[in-house]
Amino acid sequence: MTCHAPRSHIVDSRFYGGGYATMEARRLFCDLRRLQRWLDVEAALALSQAELGTIPASAAREIVETARLDLLDQTAIKEDIARTGHSLIPLLNAWQKVVSPEAGRYIHYGATTQDIQDTAQSLEIKDVLAILERDAGRIIARLAALAETYRDVVTIARTHGQQALPTTLGAKLAVWLDEMIRNGNRLRNCRHSVPVAQLFGGVGTMAAFDGHGIELLNRFSARLGLAPPLSAWHTSRDRLAELLAAMAIVAGTLGKIANEICQLSRDEIGELEEPFHMGKIGSTTMPHKRNPELCEQVVVLARLVRNKASLGFETLISEHERDYRAVRLEWAALTDASLYACGALSLMQTILDNLIVHEATIRRNVEQAAGLIATEALMFRLAENMGKQAAHHLLYELSMEARNGGWSADRPFIDFLAGHPDIREVFTREELQMAIDPARHVGLAGELTDRVVQEAGAWLAAHGEDLGAVTPCPLRDAGIC
Repeated sequence: MTCHAPRSHIVDSRFYGGGYATMEARRLFCDLRRLQRWLDVEAALALSQAELGTIPASAAREIVETARLDLLDQTAIKEDIARTGHSLIPLLNAWQKVVSPEAGRYIHYGATTQDIQDTAQSLEIKDVLAILERDAGRIIARLAALAETYRDVVTIARTHGQQALPTTLGAKLAVWLDEMIRNGNRLRNCRHSVPVAQLFGGVGTMAAFDGHGIELLNRFSARLGLAPPLSAWHTSRDRLAELLAAMAIVAGTLGKIANEICQLSRDEIGELEEPFHMGKIGSTTMPHKRNPELCEQVVVLARLVRNKASLGFETLISEHERDYRAVRLEWAALTDASLYACGALSLMQTILDNLIVHEATIRRNVEQAAGLIATEALMFRLAENMGKQAAHHLLYELSMEARNGGWSADRPFIDFLAGHPDIREVFTREELQMAIDPARHVGLAGELTDRVVQEAGAWLAAHGEDLGAVTPCPLRDAGIC
């Protein structure tokens, strides 16, 4: 079988691509769309130069009218890239063939290649951040709703993988929610600091702009909806490293949430479960399996984003005034990290929108562990009579005896407690039963949950209207992918 249109990257797989990226994100990074962005940036440059009288207005109008990839010979562009080894000149050569000689004189006038490509990448980043912010906002809203719903559901908190103390499911969800709010702020900060224009010429001095460089930069940036930087950033790639680091943190949070759901879906625990539908198969040999594959995939994507983010730090060391090694790393790292991060956010929405909470199992687990997970509260009650250290020692001895084989359905842990003379001096059996009730020992879990839910509401109210505003270039919606 001959593959006429090979798709070797996993995100482009006809069969598995949906597990790694969304179609929406893939369209942003389409190579045709990238070339169209370069044309849009060149058109913005020409219009801005015409306003300053640097080039004729008629030439700028023709440049704008012909800055369309569908008018250019794409096969010739591809062949010319192979011949010249240059990323932009073949596009400009093809463009020259569809404009008049007069207008052609002013295409790419005074700019360097990286000015155009970095500015276009900033437009790309604006759209990526819009998707990331939108989907992070949706997850914040969903987690807030879940935290409210399960605010008072008592569950077992675990430390070091072992049962520890009572908490609430709402409090667990609130921790995830609080982290996602911070992630929303990280993405918003990146939106304000990362996407900036680049228009400084060959070595960053604006020498080719006839003394109008700063005014030209301001007009050019405003026309594209980007901030004007103070200086050239051809070799200052800290903004991109910041963005990649932020994406890695966001994806890491999603991976942490997904991993926790995986752990709590173990048959021995069975408290949470990712969405399930009939027909979803876990194993070719074990028909009973209900594997948490969505959650596992989020963890995979989180690791992939983190791996790509490390390349962002490699770009921080560049040479002299321009060095393409950093840029070429970004073309791969930023694209992959963005696709994987968008994929992880999409999968997490699916998981949380249909999260299965097994409340009956949660109650059963709490009841079975009730005595042991309430020993902290019991210790402080006993400490009033015998001191904290003596109370700790007593409960330690009883707990270890119970866990080493003395605890069974026929002899519940409360029997160990009620049978000890030092405990009988303080509690009747009925009082002891109340003292080890896990529901009495969740502390301020409810109030802490409320605080985070309220903060989520305030965050959504403040930012909800502009979440997900994926805006086309002010000159033209590429719309070709």
